[in-house]
Amino acid sequence: MNRIHNMRNRMLASAGMFLAVFLFAVTVPHVVPAQTIPETQPESTSAETQPSSEASTEVSTETGTKASGEASREEPVESLYFRIDDSHRYEGMSSSYRDGYLPEVSNGRAILILPLRADGEVSGRRITASPELGGTENSPFVFRNYQQTIEEQTLRVEDSGEEIPLYPVRFELELSPERRNGVYPVMVTVNAKGADGTPVTQTFNSYITITDGKSNEEEREAEVPELSTEAETRPESLPLLYVENSTLTPGEISAGEEFVVKASLRNTSKTQNIRKIVISVSTESDEITLLEQSNTIYWERMKAGENRELPLHFRAEQAIPVGKYHIRLEMSYDNEEAVSMSSSGDIAFSVTQPMRIQGEFPTIASSVNAGDTFTLAFQAVNLGRSAAYNVRFELEADGLSPNGSAYVGNLEGGTAGQAEMKVFAGAKENTDGERYGSTSGTMTMIYENENGKEYREEVYFKTDIQELVIRSASAEPEEETSTSWWWIAAGVVLLAIIGLVITGRRRR
Repeated sequence: MNRIHNMRNRMLASAGMFLAVFLFAVTVPHVVPAQTIPETQPESTSAETQPSSEASTEVSTETGTKASGEASREEPVESLYFRIDDSHRYEGMSSSYRDGYLPEVSNGRAILILPLRADGEVSGRRITASPELGGTENSPFVFRNYQQTIEEQTLRVEDSGEEIPLYPVRFELELSPERRNGVYPVMVTVNAKGADGTPVTQTFNSYITITDGKSNEEEREAEVPELSTEAETRPESLPLLYVENSTLTPGEISAGEEFVVKASLRNTSKTQNIRKIVISVSTESDEITLLEQSNTIYWERMKAGENRELPLHFRAEQAIPVGKYHIRLEMSYDNEEAVSMSSSGDIAFSVTQPMRIQGEFPTIASSVNAGDTFTLAFQAVNLGRSAAYNVRFELEADGLSPNGSAYVGNLEGGTAGQAEMKVFAGAKENTDGERYGSTSGTMTMIYENENGKEYREEVYFKTDIQELVIRSASAEPEEETSTSWWWIAAGVVLLAIIGLVITGRRRR
C-alpha cells in the first residue's frame, strides 16, 4: 500500500512540474521575426514646404520659372496687327474702302464686308469676329448671335485678278421691318492670337446707311430736291470723321495693369479738309482711368482722306469687375466753309482679373514598394477675385500609374477645394533593362479662366521603386500549428491529473 502511495506522489509531482513549465511557456510572449512594413504615405503638405533630403521637389509656373527663383512676369509683346485692305475691291463690294465703300442694303439685309490683312503670323490661321450693333432702342437691326470664325483664304481682286491672302469678314445683318432711315454705326471686334500665343483684340468701325425705312413727313419733303442752281453747286456730301479701327496693347487686359489704345481716325471726304478738331475721351466706368494729362485732344487740321493714329494710355484699377467695357470718343470739327459737324465712336474691350490659384501638393515618399497602391491628397485655394474653372491635378512618372486626375472642379474667388488620387507602383517601362530603382516625375495643377485660357503649375519629385518581393505564406500557419500542439498537450496533462486524483480518492 505504501508503494502505491509513493508512486502516486511521484506522479503528482511530475504532473505539477510539467504544468509549471507549460504555464511559463504560454505566458512568456512569443517572439515573431520582424516583417517588412511598407512605408505609409504622409499626409498632404503644402507645395511651399521645403522638401526633405530623401524626396527632392522643384516648382515651375506657367512662365517656366523654377523654385530657385520667383516667377518673373513677362510683358506681352504685340507682334500681330490687322488692317483693312482699302486699295482693292473684292466680290460683293461696289468699291474699295479707299474709294468710299458702303455696305449694301437690300432685301431686308445689310451686308458688311471687311477684307482684313494680317501683319504678322496668326495662330491657327483663324480669327473670331463679332459685330456690336449698339442699343436695341430705335435700332434697325434684328439682334441675334452673328459671331463667326474666319480662316485665312486667298481671294481674287475683282479689277486686276490678283490673288491676295486675307481674312474675309462678311456679316449679313437682318433688318427690322420697323427700321427708320438714318446712318447707324457698327463696331466689329476681332480676336486672334499671335504665333507666341499672345491674344490680340482690334475693333473696326463701319457705318450702315438705311434709306428704305420709315421716315416722317419732314424727311419726305426734304428728300425732294429743288430745281435751282444753288442745288447744283451744293457739295455732294459733308466730310465725316470716324474711328476706322483700334488696337489694344496688351491684347488681354488684366485688372491692376496699364494698357494702350491706338485709335485710327479717318476723314472720309476725298475733297474736303477738316479743321479745329476737338476729341473728348470718356469711359463708362470709374475703374478705367485715363492716364493722359487731359481728356481733350486738339488737332488743327486733317487733310481729305487722311488717316491719323491717336494713342491713349489707361489703367484698369485692381477692383474692376470682370466684363466688357467701352471707351467713347466724341469728335467736333469744321469743314472749309466753317460748317460745324460732330461724330462719335466707341472702342470695346474686355478686362479680366488675374488668376491667383495656390496649389498644395503632397510629398511623395522617398521609396515605394512595387505592387503597392497609395493615396495622394491635393488642395487648391483661389486667392483671386475671378473664378477658376476645371481645376484638377495630374501625376506623371515612369513606373507610377494614377487612377486618373484628381478633379477639384470650379472655384469661385476666396474658396478652396480638395481631391484625392490613388497611385499604383509598378515596374518602369521607359528605361533599358532597369525595371526598378530611382524614378522622377511631375505633379501638375491645371485650371482655366473664364475665357478658356489654361494655366499650369508643376511640382517635380523623385522616389525609388523597391523591387517586388513575394513573401512566403507558410511561416504564419507553422506558428499557428505549434501553438495548437501546446494546447493539446496541456489538455492531455490536465485530464491525466484529474483522472489520478479521482482514482486515488476512490481507493481510499
